[in-house]
Amino acid sequence: MKDQLGVVVGYDTSPSAQEALWWGAAEAAVRKVPLTVCRAWEWPYHEWPGELVPLDLARRPAQRLVKDAAAWVVRHHPEVPLNTLTDRGQPAEILTDLSGDAELIVVGTRGYGGLGGLVAGSVSAHVAAHAACPVIVMCGRPDEGDAREVVAGFDGSPPSVTALGFAAREAHRLAAPLKALIAYRERGREAGMQEPRVEAQGLAWRELISWQRRYPGLQAEVELVDEPARPALLEAARKARLLVVGARGLGEVRGLLLGSVSQAMLHHAPCPVAVVHAAGSGRAEHGRSTTFPTVLSPGAEVLSHVTRGEGQVLNV
Repeated sequence: MKDQLGVVVGYDTSPSAQEALWWGAAEAAVRKVPLTVCRAWEWPYHEWPGELVPLDLARRPAQRLVKDAAAWVVRHHPEVPLNTLTDRGQPAEILTDLSGDAELIVVGTRGYGGLGGLVAGSVSAHVAAHAACPVIVMCGRPDEGDAREVVAGFDGSPPSVTALGFAAREAHRLAAPLKALIAYRERGREAGMQEPRVEAQGLAWRELISWQRRYPGLQAEVELVDEPARPALLEAARKARLLVVGARGLGEVRGLLLGSVSQAMLHHAPCPVAVVHAAGSGRAEHGRSTTFPTVLSPGAEVLSHVTRGEGQVLNV
């Protein structure tokens, strides 16, 4: 099948997955790309006592779930091309595979127990660490009255530069001011950190000015905070609509897929968190066409109400 994935939402029955659907649909509408609602399902037993479990029976709940999600998208975003996908397997692995041909992955932070046999939160953490495209995790839903800014953690590293660009696009979409936050990376190193922080400040402003040329109405600022990155970002997240961090910053152990700061944000931030890998680390770029990858299992179903392919056509 030759269809675009666009924005991929990992969907289950949890409240945060519903928020992921809302966010993902809005992203797809603004980006003018399709929305793909994905649901993984498992066949927990090979057989019931005395009889085999019919495959259709095992995947039927997943089909119903994505159909309900599709109906919501059609009502609220009828202009968005929509695909729904159900596949047997671990949700974290399926979403990670799809990320190679997606512009963005949006997931909830806490699925109900038993989703693919993974403990709560492990799906979002795995996808954020391994995805080839940016990942937004619906970590929280702050009071809309207080939540105004898009906050990007910045330290001058390649992932933070890419994250700042992603944050600028999100701030433009949300009509929100953008703050690049520069903090100490570690406790006990304050004395030797001033010069690198000033250099990072200059780089942040150069990047922001470039984005303001593209988005003339973008309000942006750079803030230097005299405390370690984790508490500084968590404090800023209390009044943020979105917190954007690079997958790894300067000083992270080489080879780590997700740095300690970004991991801490996924576990503790009170607002949605976007994790962005360095430019060139993934295959998907904003605005490019994508196709369904070939990593899906033989039992996968790709359903769409806009495109007829090898799978069934979903009527909503």
